[in-house]
Amino acid sequence: MGKPFPDCTMKSDVGKEVTLSEQWREGTVLLIFFSASYGFVCNLEVMTLTAMHEAFKKANCRIFGVSNDSTRTLGSYSENLKISFPLLSDEGARLATRLGVMEPPDSAWAGFTLRSEFIIDRHGILRYAHIPPDSNHEPDYDELLAVVRQLAEEDA
Repeated sequence: MGKPFPDCTMKSDVGKEVTLSEQWREGTVLLIFFSASYGFVCNLEVMTLTAMHEAFKKANCRIFGVSNDSTRTLGSYSENLKISFPLLSDEGARLATRLGVMEPPDSAWAGFTLRSEFIIDRHGILRYAHIPPDSNHEPDYDELLAVVRQLAEEDA
C-alpha cells in the first residue's frame, strides 16, 4: 500500500473502454475482483454492493467489478442481477496476474481470480488491499465503506 496502482484500460459490460487513471482522477476507485459471473458468493457480493452503491457514491467512490469473464458474459450478468456499477473484463487476466490475485495453478479454481478488493485514491495511490487465501469469503463491506469515507474526508 502507499504505492502507485498500475493503470490499465479494460472493456466494460456495455463495451465501453474504461481507463482506471481517468476514473481515479474523479474520485476514489474501488476495484472488486470476483471469480466468475453467476457464482453464488459472487452474486451475494455484487448484490450487497449494489444495495450499498449510494453510500459509496456519497463518499465520491466509483465501484468497478472485475473478472476475466468476457464483456458479453458480464453484460448478461449485470442485466440479470441489475448490478448498479460497471463490470470490467480483465480477459487474459493481465491485471489480476500483475496484482497476484489469481488462484494457484494447482488449485481446483485455476484460471479464476481470487475474490479481492483494492481502493485507489484520486492520485492513483493504492490505499487498501485485501487478498484472501481463498475466494470463499465475502469482503468486509463496512470496512470498505469506512476506508472510502475516510479518503473523502481527507479530500474535503
